[in-house]
Amino acid sequence: MRLTKSKRKFGTEINITPLIDIVFLLIIFSMVVSQFSKLHAEKLELPEARKGAEPKPTRTGRVVVNLLPDGRIVVAGTDHTRRTLGGLLDEQVARLEPGGLSVVVRSDRRTRWKLVRPILELCAARRIASVKVAVVAPKPAGRR
Repeated sequence: MRLTKSKRKFGTEINITPLIDIVFLLIIFSMVVSQFSKLHAEKLELPEARKGAEPKPTRTGRVVVNLLPDGRIVVAGTDHTRRTLGGLLDEQVARLEPGGLSVVVRSDRRTRWKLVRPILELCAARRIASVKVAVVAPKPAGRR
């Protein structure tokens, strides 16, 4: 004599383990990408601009040139002179298709123009048409 009835279970189970794995990988990926984007950014106090346009994203090569107040030129964490920066730009221009290089100049607001101008001249001598100067939006009055 049977005291318990055997019940057949019908239904589906959802296994969320792969979902958790994918979410975990996305979190790690976003953390790594954010660290790479900080690699090019030296701690600078950028100048303010009243007008300007947001840069359009490009699929071309990009060189970020940081110009410190003391005149040092830093690209991707490495110090450069004008000559070595020129060589770096030559390499990048040769590696990419014509018009494929974009240069972003980040200089501190206290940097003298006579230090920024030679970098722009290096770009012009290599016919780099896409040269951008990084700025920040002005702070509203009363928040300075």
